[in-house]
Amino acid sequence: MKTKVIMTLVAVFMQLTALAQHSPDFAEKFMSIYNNDSTLACVTISPKMMMQLVKKNDEKECDEKRPENILQAISKLKSARIVTGKADYYEKAEQLLIKNNKRFQSGQDYQTEEQRGAFYTRKDKKGQTVELIMLYAEPEKNLFTIINLTGDIDEEFLCFLYNNKTFKN
Repeated sequence: MKTKVIMTLVAVFMQLTALAQHSPDFAEKFMSIYNNDSTLACVTISPKMMMQLVKKNDEKECDEKRPENILQAISKLKSARIVTGKADYYEKAEQLLIKNNKRFQSGQDYQTEEQRGAFYTRKDKKGQTVELIMLYAEPEKNLFTIINLTGDIDEEFLCFLYNNKTFKN
């Protein structure tokens, strides 16, 4: 009887530990708030799926240029989520990020007559960037997008992403 109780307690403790370690990324949190809105869509892409897509595109190309930089960038990612919806969600997403300013730091933003965007990051306790959130809107087209990347978002990854430059060896 005692063994059964102890095993049950251990199982419960392990489940609670697993739940405590799972910290939702921004896209997951945003979708949980607006989960009843059918105008929003979220697609999650795993690194394995991204690698397969890159390899299929690579097979279609006849020349020998292999997208090594893309493969290396993808290998640093844990997940990518893309949320799309109407343009008025841009403000809602930005307000949620600002509300959680202890978790997310504001980065670069931009605005033109046709579009606007902003970058936010989240760092772990060691100071490593583990999440990159890119907000994008085209109000005239009534388009809003969140691109949420998690993983090893180091300086090298950001340089590649922003400038499409190669990784250092």
